[in-house]
Amino acid sequence: MADRTTVSVPCPGNLENFVRLTNEVTTPFGIGHPANTGDCKLSLGALDRAGQRMFTGVVDLPPGQSVDWYHAPAGGVVIFVECSVSCEGRGQLTYDTPNS
Repeated sequence: MADRTTVSVPCPGNLENFVRLTNEVTTPFGIGHPANTGDCKLSLGALDRAGQRMFTGVVDLPPGQSVDWYHAPAGGVVIFVECSVSCEGRGQLTYDTPNS
């Protein structure tokens, strides 16, 4: 069973204002049912061990869209979400959060 978590994502996006969703321990499990519940296009991506953006495995989510699951590509240790650089609206992502 999982709860749903909603995070605000700063818009417009840039290289510094992404939101970290996981850490090195939780990244291997991925993000369940991520849905763009805001007004701006969002992108899910990953950082490697050195804290650098990985350019493989990026998933774009237009407003209202969702995917079943997002896993970081091989070598990813953090999953993040960021807003489109061209949107001044509201960025918001809702996803499953495991509970015990």
